[in-house]
Amino acid sequence: MLSKIVIRNVGVLRAFDTPNAPKLEKLTLFYGRNGRGKSTLTSVLRAARDGEAATVLGRQSLGNGGAAPEVALIAAAGNIVFKNGAWNTKGAPVEVFDTTFITDNVYAGELIDLAHDRGLFSVIIGEDGVRLAKHLERFNTITKSCATALKDAEAALADDVPFDISKEEFFALGPNPDYARRLDAAERGLKAVQQAEKIAALKALEALIMPELPGGLAAVLAGTIAHIDASARGRLLEHFKRFGFDKKGEAWISYGVEHIHDDACPLCGRDDVNAEGMVSLYGQIFGETYKAHLGTITAAATELEDGLGEDARTALAGKIATNADWATKWADYVALGEELPDVSELGAHIADAHRDAKALLDRKRSSPLDVIEAIDELAAVGASLNSARELLDKYNAAVEAINEVTKRAVAAAPTTEAAATLARDNVKKRIARHDLGVQSRVDAYYRAKRRDERAKNTRTKIQKALKKANEGAAEHYHQRVNYYLGRFSANFTISKITNSMQGNAGQADYGLLIKGETVSRGRGRQADTIPTFRNTLSAGDKTTLALAFFLAKLDNDATLDCKTLVVDDPLSSHDSHRRRETVNAIKDLCGRCLQVIVLSHDEFLLREVERRCVGVSCAAFQIEFDGGDEWSCATAVDLDKLCRAGHAKLTEELVAFVDERTGNADDVVLKVRQVLETHYRRSYTAYFAHDRNLGQIVRDITDEGASHPCHRDLGRLDNCNDATCDKHQGDNAVVVLKRGVDPDELRVVAADALELIGARKSAPASAGAARPSPAVNLLGDP
Repeated sequence: MLSKIVIRNVGVLRAFDTPNAPKLEKLTLFYGRNGRGKSTLTSVLRAARDGEAATVLGRQSLGNGGAAPEVALIAAAGNIVFKNGAWNTKGAPVEVFDTTFITDNVYAGELIDLAHDRGLFSVIIGEDGVRLAKHLERFNTITKSCATALKDAEAALADDVPFDISKEEFFALGPNPDYARRLDAAERGLKAVQQAEKIAALKALEALIMPELPGGLAAVLAGTIAHIDASARGRLLEHFKRFGFDKKGEAWISYGVEHIHDDACPLCGRDDVNAEGMVSLYGQIFGETYKAHLGTITAAATELEDGLGEDARTALAGKIATNADWATKWADYVALGEELPDVSELGAHIADAHRDAKALLDRKRSSPLDVIEAIDELAAVGASLNSARELLDKYNAAVEAINEVTKRAVAAAPTTEAAATLARDNVKKRIARHDLGVQSRVDAYYRAKRRDERAKNTRTKIQKALKKANEGAAEHYHQRVNYYLGRFSANFTISKITNSMQGNAGQADYGLLIKGETVSRGRGRQADTIPTFRNTLSAGDKTTLALAFFLAKLDNDATLDCKTLVVDDPLSSHDSHRRRETVNAIKDLCGRCLQVIVLSHDEFLLREVERRCVGVSCAAFQIEFDGGDEWSCATAVDLDKLCRAGHAKLTEELVAFVDERTGNADDVVLKVRQVLETHYRRSYTAYFAHDRNLGQIVRDITDEGASHPCHRDLGRLDNCNDATCDKHQGDNAVVVLKRGVDPDELRVVAADALELIGARKSAPASAGAARPSPAVNLLGDP
C-alpha cells in the first residue's frame, strides 16, 4: 500500500508532496479542479505499473529550469522510484481506470480501429494471455531457414564438443576451477601410460608408528623396597652425613659391598671392615631385593632410550624422508590431491619427552629407594608426546589418502596411449568452452535451435494455451460486463465476445444488443446511416461500458488484494443512478483491494464515497496551486467543509471576523451584504425576488410599512446597508473619494447581520433604553 506520493518536476506537479498531511490510507481521495494535475498524477501511477519512462519524461515540467522529473512512491513493500530517467523496478501493483483506459480499450474520438480491438483483447485475456500472444507473434517472424541454419551451426561445433558428453551438456558447462586439476590429472595419466614400467616400480608410502614411554613409568619412579625399616634408613642417612655423601653415595656403596671379600675393604684392604656393623647394615639394605628393584629402573631407562632415544628419532626421520621421496615420484603421474603435512616439529616433541623422562629416571637411579611422584614432570612428558601424536596422526591420514589415490589411479589408468590422449583432449575442450570462438559458435547454434523449436513445437503449444485462455476469459467478460451494465441501468448489453488471432496478433470483437437488435462496433470510418457505437452510445454510455469492462477485469484478477486501484474522474456524464452505483462499486472494491485512490473534480462525489465506505481508513487531499506560479501541491482537506454551501461559509467567516478579528475588512463588507441578501431572499420568498439586493430589500420593507413581516428588522437592516453600500462600488469620479473601511465599526455591523439571520443571539437591551432608528437609506445599490 502506498503511504506517500512524492512527484517533482512532472507537469504542474513541480514539488507535489504531503509533508504536513496524514499519510495515505486504504481509501485515499484527491480533489482538484481542472488543470491541477490529477491526470498527471494518474499517468505517473500507470507509468510506474508499466515501468515506462516516456510518459514521465514527456510530462516534464516547463518553466522550471529544466529540472529532471523525480517520483517516489513510498510503500511498506518497497519504494518505487523514478530517477535519472528510469524506474528502479517494473510492475508496480497498480490498476488504473481513467480516460486513457477508455481511449485505449473501448472507444476514442470518432471511430474504433484495430488498436482498440487489440487493446481490449489484452484486457480480456489478462496478463498471462498477453504474454502468450506476444510470444506467438514473435515466433511467426523466425520460421524461415531455421532448419538449414541449425544444421550448419551443428556442423561448426563438430571439433569443439568432447566425445564423452552430449552437445547440450557441453553447452551447459560453466567455468570450473577444477578443470585445471583435471587437465593436470589427464596429462599425468598420459605420462603414466607412456611410462607404465616406472610406475609399477613405485611403492606405497609407509605409515609411521608412534613411539611410546616405558610401560609403568610412573610406578617405577614411585617404587621402593618396603621391608627396609625406618631405623636402618635413618642410620644409613647419619652415616652419609658423617662422611659428606650426596645422593650418589648410595649407588657407590651398593657397588662396593658387592666387592667385599673375607671381611676386607675393597678400597683400603683393611680387615675387620664390619667392626662397626656397617657392612651388616649395607647388606640389609643392598641385598637381592634392592638389586631387583634397581634392575627394574635400569630396564625402564633402556626401554626409554630404545623408544624415544636419538636412534629411534633418526629412524623415524628416515621414514619421513623416504615417504616424501615416493610421494614426489608418484606426483609425476598421479594428482595426489593432498600433500604430506609438515612434521618438522615431530622430532622436537619426542626429544622433549625423552629428555624429561630420562631426567626422572636418572633421579631414580641415583636414589633408587626414594619415591618420586613427579606429577607435573610426567604431565609435561605426556603433553610433549600428545603433540607428537597429533602430528603423527595427521601425517598418517595423509599417507593413507595418498596411497588410496595412487591405488585408484593405477586401477583407472587408460590402457592405451590413444585412450589417454583422447581423455586429455576432452578436458582441453571443456576448458575451451567459453573461448570467444567457441562461444560464438554455441550462440549461433542456440539461435538456430530456438528458431527451429519455436517453429515446430512451441507455436502449437502456445496456440492451444491461448485458445483455452481466450474461451474462458471471453465467457467471464460477457457475463460480468453485462452484470455491471445491468447495475448501471444501461439500456444495452454486449453480445458474445469473440477473440481471434487474425494477423497473428490477438484482437477481440463484440457487438451491442439494443432492444433486441445487434449493433456492431464498426471498426474504421462508418457511414452515418449505419448504427454503430459512434451514433448509438452517449458519452455517458461509453464511460459506463468502459467502467463495466474495467470492473470485470478486476473480478478476474487473483492478485487484486495486493494492488492499489486508481480511479480518475469515474463519473463523466453519469446520471444520479449511475453515480450512486459507481460509489457502491468503489465501496465494494475497498474491501477487495489493498488500497483505493479516487481522484475527482467533484468534491461531493468524494464526500459521498467517504461516507459510504464507513469503517475504512480514509485520507482526503486537495490538489491546488501553491503560490502565484501555478505549481500544484496536495494538502489534507475536510470534505465536509469543502462541500459546505456558500452561505454557510460566508456566515462562518463573519463569525470569525467578529469573534477573532480574522479576515480582511474590505472582503467582509461584501460578505455582510451577501449573507443578509441570501437570508432574506430564502426566508421570505413571497416578499423578495431572488435577485433583490440589500438596498432594494430595505426599500421594499419601507414601502410596505408595518405590515411587512420584516418591518421589525428595518432599522438594523438599513444601518447595515448604509454602512456597507459605498464599500462595494467604484469611486465617484466627480464628487469625492469614498472613506475607508473602519474594522471596529464593521465588527458591530457584522454582529448585527449575524443576529438578524439568527446566527448569533441578540444582546439583551438595557432597561428603559430604546434602540435609535437611523434614517432609512432608500438609495441602496444602483
